[in-house]
Amino acid sequence: MWFFFRRWRERRQALAATPTAKPRPLTFQQITDGFGDFSDFRWHNVALKFWLPEPAEQALVEFCGIADQSLSEWLRQFFAVYAYGLYALSVMHEHCPGLFRDQMGPLYSKKTLEDPSPGKKRVYTYWVPELGKNVVPIKVWIPARMKNDLQILADHTGVPLSQLAREIVISRLLGHGTLPARSILTHAEPTAADGWCEDLDVPWREVDECAYRYARERDTRWHYEDATGDEESAVI
Repeated sequence: MWFFFRRWRERRQALAATPTAKPRPLTFQQITDGFGDFSDFRWHNVALKFWLPEPAEQALVEFCGIADQSLSEWLRQFFAVYAYGLYALSVMHEHCPGLFRDQMGPLYSKKTLEDPSPGKKRVYTYWVPELGKNVVPIKVWIPARMKNDLQILADHTGVPLSQLAREIVISRLLGHGTLPARSILTHAEPTAADGWCEDLDVPWREVDECAYRYARERDTRWHYEDATGDEESAVI
């Protein structure tokens, strides 16, 4: 386990303040021994939601295409480097090849479709969240421990987790030189984007099927209408 996260948890679990000895510099062996077991990173079982400005999202998509890896796989590695370091990432790859690859289908709740009443047909509509201009919603599935550790770092920095994730991605794609312009790169207007990251209700906008297929965050809804002629025989 990485020492910062271990000490953070120990401080939170302490029942009373006690004098602590002056910290000693860690040896390289102590650092590597502190990596511990990371086999649980094979399970990408919690969602991390944040948003990116459109230029950063376009750069991420192009980068993933050049590297021939999925967007989710690269994001997990970005977060691993930020939280644990590049050396730790190389150790993870050596001991557990494919640790950050997509190993399961998308995680979502399947909706049960009821059979329409006789004479009715099911009509589908397509929706995307309305988060504001220059905003692309991103949802990536990551290991639970990684998300917990990122939350610790966000709390330590004093920023929301979604903002920390956004800054991690932008800095690794476009360099830290882009981050001083935080009013442009890390904040959204209106604030619906930040609400979406926190799983709050946000406005949704109906789009056509083509726009729906290209959207990263989307939803399909349906209602019933009267079927006529050949439509009635084709009703599912």
